[in-house]
Amino acid sequence: GDFEEKYLAVPKEVLITSMKEHQRYFDVMNQAGELLPHFISVRNGNSEHLENVIKGNQKVLTARLEDAEFFYAEDQKLTIDFCVNKLKNVAFHEKIGSIYEKMQRVTKISELLAKTYGLDAQQTADLARASQIYKFDLVTNMVGEFPELQGIMGEKYALLQGENKAVSQAIREHYLPISSTGEIPETQVGALLAIADKLDSIVTFFAAGMVPSGSNDPYALRRQAYGIVRIVLENQMSFPLASLLSEVKALLNPMVATYGFDLNNIDVEVLDFFAARMKQYLSLAEIRYDIIDAALQATQEDLAAQYLTAQLLQEHSQTESFKPAMEALTRVVNLAKKADTIVEVDEALFESDVEREFANQVQTTLASLSDNLKENYQALVALEPVIVKYFEDTMIMAEDEALRNNRLSLLKQLAQSIEKLAKLDVLVTK
Repeated sequence: GDFEEKYLAVPKEVLITSMKEHQRYFDVMNQAGELLPHFISVRNGNSEHLENVIKGNQKVLTARLEDAEFFYAEDQKLTIDFCVNKLKNVAFHEKIGSIYEKMQRVTKISELLAKTYGLDAQQTADLARASQIYKFDLVTNMVGEFPELQGIMGEKYALLQGENKAVSQAIREHYLPISSTGEIPETQVGALLAIADKLDSIVTFFAAGMVPSGSNDPYALRRQAYGIVRIVLENQMSFPLASLLSEVKALLNPMVATYGFDLNNIDVEVLDFFAARMKQYLSLAEIRYDIIDAALQATQEDLAAQYLTAQLLQEHSQTESFKPAMEALTRVVNLAKKADTIVEVDEALFESDVEREFANQVQTTLASLSDNLKENYQALVALEPVIVKYFEDTMIMAEDEALRNNRLSLLKQLAQSIEKLAKLDVLVTK
């Protein structure tokens, strides 16, 4: 079938949605990917009276496209400010206020993220503007008729209203990813707006006591947390979750006080919630379950660092040196737990050349550790022979308290760096 060319003035996403979602028609494109004024529908039956079927289909589609054309024209009479103002009367959730209030909270989180990730002045301004208006299309006629176009129409209408490309694109991208394997935002401004929006939903719903349980997740919080995990990991962004959560709570607590809840008691639940999403992501990357646990239970709170650690351990797990190195480092961690009091290591208490050599190697290694996880891993693994030799030669739990505390304190220093990398005692090295 065909439709009139004049309807091609309406954004193609609207036309495709009308055909595909509402009528179950196939749209038709040329080689360049441009929409053509035709459609294909499938008739269940014989070929009799096909002309009537085509006419009927065209008539129904034309009525749909008339509506779309009308909504598109009407929406262009609305200003963004008018739409934003209307959002004061649109509930985000009865316990958590309006969508307008949500945008105000997201603006605060966006300011924090802009500083955290060192956005330049232009990007900071773009993110601020996008966060103040990004839900405006929810009150347009088009999104009222086609809810699946939210964000998509926001981008188009923002451009028509004179917003710049970065702001307009971020409005569309903040919904991404819309599925566990869907595309993620392409731009940094879009990525940070997506994170801010999702983070606000997670912390406010958790604080209001609406935590997903079992298969019950009416507000798609799991999908939103998994979306943050994907955006962060696939863009290799540092994301120190616990620290960010503290800062977000400080910003939002005064803003949610009127709802009768505060954000102070959600840390453990939210951190566990994200750990479960990390586990899901790492499992899909075919990383061993014990390696996942070791990486996620590190004292390192940065999700990107945890992911890189899991990749590193997985990569090296098949090498001959892996098992002895992990066993040596794990022994350091386990013995260090016996340290009751931490003292400053006193070289005068060293009793042998082996002990002096071990302490020297440990101090040199600790001083060399940086933000480069691969180098840190290699440096710690390289200590394996001196650790083995030290344990063979030295009685750590000496009866002399000063000697014992000195040795345990040295091990504790090393153990802290090992545990920052991963919790190695959960690894299965047999």
